[in-house]
Amino acid sequence: MRVFCNGSFDPQTLVVLEVAFDEAWLTLKAIGNDTVKPDELARCVLRVAMEGERDPGRLHDEALLGLVPATHWREAG
Repeated sequence: MRVFCNGSFDPQTLVVLEVAFDEAWLTLKAIGNDTVKPDELARCVLRVAMEGERDPGRLHDEALLGLVPATHWREAG
């Protein structure tokens, strides 16, 4: 597991991260995906945020794209 650097997010950014996570989680549920765990999605959202992204829509999209390899691997197995 990758360890994130010792950083923190300001309260406004935490709200953005929460919105992005919630929307991405709803997207996963809407498409019927039941293999992705909440912590996996959270790690993807945090990874994108650690790269500097703060737009909730882009956080949502990039986090879901980050999950694609994991979901394909599970479906193949």
